[in-house]
Amino acid sequence: MTTNPIQIRRRTPLPVMAYAVYLHFSGLSLRRAARALRLIMSRSHVSIWRWVQRLGPALGSFGADPRDVHRIFVDETMVNLGGTPAWIWVAFEPDLRAMLDFHVSWRGNSIDAYLFIRRLVRRYGRVPIYTDGAPWYADACRWAGVEHVVYDRPLRNLMERMVQYLKDRTEAFDDLFPARKNRLASGRAFERVHNWLSAFMFMHNFVLENGDLGRPPLGWKEEGMPSWLNGLRPIFSLG
Repeated sequence: MTTNPIQIRRRTPLPVMAYAVYLHFSGLSLRRAARALRLIMSRSHVSIWRWVQRLGPALGSFGADPRDVHRIFVDETMVNLGGTPAWIWVAFEPDLRAMLDFHVSWRGNSIDAYLFIRRLVRRYGRVPIYTDGAPWYADACRWAGVEHVVYDRPLRNLMERMVQYLKDRTEAFDDLFPARKNRLASGRAFERVHNWLSAFMFMHNFVLENGDLGRPPLGWKEEGMPSWLNGLRPIFSLG
């Protein structure tokens, strides 16, 4: 991808949009991010939510080099979407400390675990899958044709820190993604959650420092980024 994917007409400059998204993923609620943005430009919290949705798919297309992925930790956590329980499955490379991918489903079972692990296999190859031993993972890994390893206590602690980091940011999902049940059934809610998680994954991997997990794990390599994104790097570093 070499051109700016945000091609639609907009009245807010892209650097301002990027900075507002950065503020949100730095830990501010949408409303607080909107208040902080007033020093530059007055925009509502709804506008920032829309910018996350707009930028998320483009940002989420950048990630770890499959050649650097030697094992994958998989875990899951529950969130509320419009008052309805849903599952977020997350994949994490412990040596890189990078988030690799995610999957959203209404259930936690072997089929959904398999769908996620199959996608990981297609992207990163048949590297070992490490889990906490929840019953659905053994079947899912066998169906996907990959080695399943139940991680020990030190590795479990690392994955639990990663999942807690994700949980801390998804506690407000019921407010971020309010929806009536008939809208949830349409899949639109999942699309919005995917967009949010795509932006979150990019920020974790390339931009934000985390007290437990350390510096951005993948670093920013200009030669691997398109020009439109390299132009936003100073914005993501304003902190």
